[in-house]
Amino acid sequence: MSTRPGAAAVLLPAIASAVVVGASSYYLWKRIFKRAGTITVTGLNIYPVKSCRELPVDAAVPTVRGFAGDRIAQVTDANGKYCTPREKDKAKLFQVQAEVWGDDRLILRSPDVEESIEVDTGTEKTLTSQSVEVLGAPEKLTLLDYGDEAAAWLEKATGIPGCRLTGMGPSFDRSSVINPDQEEAVPTSDGRAPMSLADEAPFLLVNAASLKDLNKRLKARKKMPVDMRRFRPNVVISGLKPWEEDSLKRIRINGVEFMVWQRCGRCIMTTIDRDTLERGPEPLATLSTFRERAHGQRNFGVHLIPVAESIVDGSSLVAVDDDVEVLEYDEDRRKEWLELFG
Repeated sequence: MSTRPGAAAVLLPAIASAVVVGASSYYLWKRIFKRAGTITVTGLNIYPVKSCRELPVDAAVPTVRGFAGDRIAQVTDANGKYCTPREKDKAKLFQVQAEVWGDDRLILRSPDVEESIEVDTGTEKTLTSQSVEVLGAPEKLTLLDYGDEAAAWLEKATGIPGCRLTGMGPSFDRSSVINPDQEEAVPTSDGRAPMSLADEAPFLLVNAASLKDLNKRLKARKKMPVDMRRFRPNVVISGLKPWEEDSLKRIRINGVEFMVWQRCGRCIMTTIDRDTLERGPEPLATLSTFRERAHGQRNFGVHLIPVAESIVDGSSLVAVDDDVEVLEYDEDRRKEWLELFG
């Protein structure tokens, strides 16, 4: 492990240089020739360290657990509990930028630490493991501890005493579970879906038109608009009407199929300004006026479960400007959407 100031931008393992070379001209060509009325991917993000800053990418490698490099590590406190900006004294997690280098490196940066740090995540034989709490997991999980140097850097960056950087090893095993507040079964044959350290599902998809509609409603209430960072999506799409994502049941992006699972109930993470770290009642207060369902869930976005058979190891890719094909609608949800917003 060593510090490495000014490290270059991230490349995910399977994307590699062959995909990235000429990418700018490729995406420009797709934008020029994009058909009117199509649904498209307009943004992609991964979050290598859970609860830390987003990493926008032009393309990402889908796996059954989520995008490669997404939520592969978390910051754990001295008592073995996950750290989250939901707690005010941990808000600086949002300012930690994590990047993935190849299969076994994380680069961490922070405005509060002059030098970045390179963390070796691939030396499992020399790392210790510990049983820790992971948000959304019903029981403790065994994660690798990435050492004292990473821990000291994170404590300096976040101000969290005794925190550690922990992450998934090759033997990591976790599956999605039913959220009792949404009451929707995991849409797989066995009711299980592999997961990373994400809260509830391998992927989160949001609709740009829904954010635009939310901001119109905020403006009407004389409130400030919010940006998409508040909602921490993996996939942002355009081409649907506001909130129409609720009605999707099965979609396909560049050959990879996804089951659209439950809607995503939002929490106080959305009320924290990502630049100033200030907190307020919005956008939850406004979402409560028109997006609140049973159990108090104020929804924005939908969770996706990938169809494992549609993922080709080493070649499947999801990219900005890819078309999104709607393979099936959920008839009950579509009826509800038409009644409320159609």
